[in-house]
Amino acid sequence: MFRPWKSATTLRTAYGLMRLVLPIMIGGSATATLAETDPFEAPYEVIAFSGNETLRDFVAEHLNDPDLWPTVLKLNQVASPADLSPGMLIQMPVRQVALADDALLASLSAIQKATAQGARLFAPDEIGSALESRETAIHHRGEGEWRDVVLFAGEATEHAKEAFDIAVKQRDRSAEALITDIHGQVEGRDPAEAAWTDRDLRDILVEFERLRTLSNSTTQVTFRDLSRLRLNPNSNATIQRMRSDPLTGKEVTKVSLASGDFYALLNQLSDQDSFEIDVPGIKTTTESNDFWIKNDTQNARFVNFDVASLDIQAGANNVSLGRDEGVVITPDGKAVKTEALDRPYLTAPVGNTKVYGTNVPLGWRAHDGAAGYWLELAADRGFNHMINSQWGIAETAFRVENLEPGPYYWRVAALDKLGLPGKWSETGEFELRIDNTPPFLALFAPTDNITVETPEIEVLGASEKDAFLLLNGKDITVGDDGSFLEAVMLVPGTNTLLLEAVDAAGNVSSKSHTVIYRPGEQATITLDATMPRAGDVLVSRNAEMTIAARTTADAGRDVIVRTLSGEEIARTTVTGGGQIGLSVPATGTEETYHLQILSDAGKELGKTTFSVLRDEIAPVIVLDTPPPRSSFEDILELSGSIQDAVSLTLDGVPVDMIDGGFVLDVALVSGRNNFELRALDAAGNIGLLAIETVLDLDPPEILNVSLERPKGDSGPIEIAVEASDISGLRQAAQFILMIGDAEREGYLRCDSAAGVCRATLPAEAGDIELVELILQDYAGNEAIW
Repeated sequence: MFRPWKSATTLRTAYGLMRLVLPIMIGGSATATLAETDPFEAPYEVIAFSGNETLRDFVAEHLNDPDLWPTVLKLNQVASPADLSPGMLIQMPVRQVALADDALLASLSAIQKATAQGARLFAPDEIGSALESRETAIHHRGEGEWRDVVLFAGEATEHAKEAFDIAVKQRDRSAEALITDIHGQVEGRDPAEAAWTDRDLRDILVEFERLRTLSNSTTQVTFRDLSRLRLNPNSNATIQRMRSDPLTGKEVTKVSLASGDFYALLNQLSDQDSFEIDVPGIKTTTESNDFWIKNDTQNARFVNFDVASLDIQAGANNVSLGRDEGVVITPDGKAVKTEALDRPYLTAPVGNTKVYGTNVPLGWRAHDGAAGYWLELAADRGFNHMINSQWGIAETAFRVENLEPGPYYWRVAALDKLGLPGKWSETGEFELRIDNTPPFLALFAPTDNITVETPEIEVLGASEKDAFLLLNGKDITVGDDGSFLEAVMLVPGTNTLLLEAVDAAGNVSSKSHTVIYRPGEQATITLDATMPRAGDVLVSRNAEMTIAARTTADAGRDVIVRTLSGEEIARTTVTGGGQIGLSVPATGTEETYHLQILSDAGKELGKTTFSVLRDEIAPVIVLDTPPPRSSFEDILELSGSIQDAVSLTLDGVPVDMIDGGFVLDVALVSGRNNFELRALDAAGNIGLLAIETVLDLDPPEILNVSLERPKGDSGPIEIAVEASDISGLRQAAQFILMIGDAEREGYLRCDSAAGVCRATLPAEAGDIELVELILQDYAGNEAIW
């Protein structure tokens, strides 16, 4: 039987050495040598195709796999099975396929052996690598790359052995459970710990370890046999015993629930396995694989969702719960048994729905007899990675918020009047997407600002085929290719065509074109409203002013600009859509011009007048009162005036102006506050004013006080105080000092930049003691020591 190499690297190295060394040692051609030593270089078996059987049957007979027929055709350079004829000699890689299949079988055996020892729980990375390598080997088998099949199957076997070794080491430990999911805050306390500490994902639990979930938190404990317990919010449980007999394979698990609730999904228990749940005053044993338990100060509650029984002993009462049965046990041992409610019906979102945004509303039908609902939202179909768990929802809807993009799964159970959950609903599934991109929208015809003489026009464009489309508020149909064509009736004068596209995420794109319907010969001229103006005068920062206008005149008509004296200073023509664009001089003196549109015969069809002024002076912001250097008030009042400004902002936020003046209150935050007033005039000139002040609500912080005679008892007395304050220390700090029985008063001189206040007193005998020290900052806050 073929045995895989220890690892893929070893195998590759061995084959390389074999190709180099064997021809030298044995002699002869390299091809002959490799054919004798390397099984993958061995010649294929040649077998005659009888023609009495199908190609699949022929391949199955010799290679034990009928699905390898495409590989056989490719190997023999035959285009299709129809090209085969009776008696044709077919090359068959019998030995190579056998070696590859032996390697795949060995890897499968190693993976199954590791999995049986709990590798999926204790060595997930290693067993995952083994499965990935084996899948790669299977892929190469389908391509007829037999050597690569053995290489990757060998890697899979090696990874599986590593996973097996890791899992086996766990047999000698009492810890047989892991924390495999955490949502929120979960704490634990093992027998060696004096206090509760945080628990993290993949933490190993030991016997007699207590585990608790805080508000809005859940956790999942996975045992060695992949059984799972899901602790819901505000639950407290103790893993009392977890034992595995390496000889008999018997699993013994015991969990004590002090408070709260958990949901259990156990692997099929064997006759030798034991799983017990203790609730204070109640003993529970089970053969069930699917059940829920809750314990609080009032009652203990149990629901069994499996065919196998859940047996409960409370005092002298013994209760056995069958499938979909529940019971409430009072502190005095009385039991109220009931049937679990049937599953609710989910309404939205269901199926594989795509949902946009970060907040998703979930809904379901009202259930008869339900006093509330239990909702679970997870990141996986098996509900191993919980995102949200809500108990006691009164309505038939719940909105989950702040979700990340990705797939989600959810389910709901109805709660009866006894507080027992019923059967889970079918699992709902949706994919959350974040889409902030507006839909594609194009408006091909008519062109913008076109002038027409007919009362009807066709609107042609394209958008995303799934978008909802409106034209001037009216629904229009989008074709399968995303195109649309709609007829619109016009009124004389200017008509606006507003097109809006809305996608499934609510993003909006819009296009707006103007159509001028002119039944007869006439020409109106409208200056562009967006051109900068100071009052009625157009203003520019440059020596030229670009004039933009719109007219009802046909394209190609002459446009002339003249001074009031009749001098022509600019000429152009009307472009498509009735657009007019040209430049005129702008000086520091206001100039007035006439703009005319002429017919082919030189007749004036339309005329407008405008004035232009060059403005290069930025507006000046003048404050009525300079802001204070520092303040203990959290509102700073600013007022002032600006000349020629059209807008004023404070750190980008618009500020109202009245008659060129402004008044505003600025909220200060503790510490240094920096603001920028920005004024903009019509010509685009910008005036700036930076404002800085400090909000100081805290007194100076005294860091250190030193009182000493550095030159000895007969020397002068020095006082040094280290302090800090954001607004700075005032220059003098008052102090009171006792020297012997005498009291001395004085002032320290403070260096605000260095944060030090000092004073030196003449030599004076006696014990020294600092009685009082008063430090002030520039905001008026005072610290007393």
